[in-house]
Amino acid sequence: MRNPVEDFVKKLNSSSNRPHDKLSLRQYAGVSFLYVQMGPSASRRDLESFLQREAECFIRGTEWIYQFAYIRTSAAGLIYRFQLRVPDEKSFCCGNQCVNCILLQK
Repeated sequence: MRNPVEDFVKKLNSSSNRPHDKLSLRQYAGVSFLYVQMGPSASRRDLESFLQREAECFIRGTEWIYQFAYIRTSAAGLIYRFQLRVPDEKSFCCGNQCVNCILLQK
């Protein structure tokens, strides 16, 4: 199964108005990290607004939500943790007659 974060990184790298020179994806223990080398005139704020705008476009029409958080700056550039997640909702009936049972919806 393909990781959707890989598709998101490809989309970011192909964008014409990107504030970064290089962006790569690395995964450690199942967590996705974005390693970003900034352009000469771009700021961290520019990058974060770009990530937010592109992530909102990427998940439009899906149930996914995104989260990204600045981790640190290293010799490789800025490092962000990035996640695409499905909201924490019940998706099956457990048989315990819960108030928020999926069978009671619709």
